[in-house]
Amino acid sequence: MKTRTVRGIINAVTWMLVGMVLMARYHCISMGITSGFNYVGWDTVAYILGGLAAVHLLMWFDPTFKEQ
Repeated sequence: MKTRTVRGIINAVTWMLVGMVLMARYHCISMGITSGFNYVGWDTVAYILGGLAAVHLLMWFDPTFKEQ
């Protein structure tokens, strides 16, 4: 697979996950969910966004993702 295709897939999945986690957080706010296994807090949002940022930093610095 070409590097551009892999980077495009990773970008698409990243933005999909960002949207899903933010929608889940705002759903908790609007429904008044404050605890339980359905609760998504801002700490969970921060962990997920931090992990996705780490993946993008890996793509930025890893020489195998560089365009030829």
